[in-house]
Amino acid sequence: MAARKSPPQPLTFDYVRRTRSLPVNVLFLMPFLLVYQVALTFTQSPVDNAAAAWLRALWAALGHRGTVLVTLLVAAALALLVWHRAREATRDRGVYGGMLVEGLCYGALLGTVAHLMATRLPMERVVALAAEVGQSGTALGGLRDEFRLLGLAVGAGIFEEMLFRGVLLAGLYGLLRHALGFSRAISGLLGVAVSAYLFSDYHHWGPTGEPYDPGVFAFRFHAGLLLGAVFLVRGLGIAALAHGFYDVLVMVGQG
Repeated sequence: MAARKSPPQPLTFDYVRRTRSLPVNVLFLMPFLLVYQVALTFTQSPVDNAAAAWLRALWAALGHRGTVLVTLLVAAALALLVWHRAREATRDRGVYGGMLVEGLCYGALLGTVAHLMATRLPMERVVALAAEVGQSGTALGGLRDEFRLLGLAVGAGIFEEMLFRGVLLAGLYGLLRHALGFSRAISGLLGVAVSAYLFSDYHHWGPTGEPYDPGVFAFRFHAGLLLGAVFLVRGLGIAALAHGFYDVLVMVGQG
C-alpha cells in the first residue's frame, strides 16, 4: 500500500532571524556602498570618511599583487553569495523592504533620542545640539557638492558601523562572552559602552579631527550606545542605514 504523501509545508518566514544573517546584511548594504563610491568618484571629492580611508590604506599596504589577489577573492565571495541568496529569494521576500523601513525609522529617531540621553543622563551636561552643526562649516552649494555630501553621509553609516560595530563591538562581545565567560547581558553592555566611547572619540583623532567639545562628544557617545544596541538586536545593515540616514538628515538641515 502506497504511503500517503504529506501536504507541502508552507515556507517558514522568520524576519528577525533573517535580518540578522550576514549574507542578507551584506546584500542589503551593497546598493548604499555603490551610492557612496559613485558619489565620491563622480565629484572627485578630496575628502573621504576617516574609517573608509583607514580601510583603503590597509588595502593599499598589501601591495599590487596582494590587492589584486584580495580583490579577486572578495569578488568571488560576493558572486557566491549572490548565487546562494538567489536560491533563497522566495524565503527572503519582504526582508529587505522591512529592513529599509526599520533603518529609516531608527535613523529618524536617532538624533532626538541621543540628544535626550546626552542632556538627561549624568555623563555630560551638554549644550544645545545645534553646537555640533555650528562647528561643521558653511553649507556647500550646487548639485555636485550636495551629491558629494550625500555620498559622505552614506559612507559614514556603512564604514563607521562596519568598523565600530561590525568589527570592534562584535569582537569585544565574542571575547567577553566566549573567551572570558561573561554573560550575554554583561558582554553586550560592556561591548556597546566601549565601542560607543571609541566611536565618539575617534572623531577628534589626528590633525584632521574636530576640536573637542564635551556636548558633541556626549551626543555621539549616546548615539553610539543606541547604534550598538540596534546592531546587537537587529543587525549591521539596519544599524548602518539608521546611521547613514541620520547623517543625511543633518546634511539636509545644514543646506
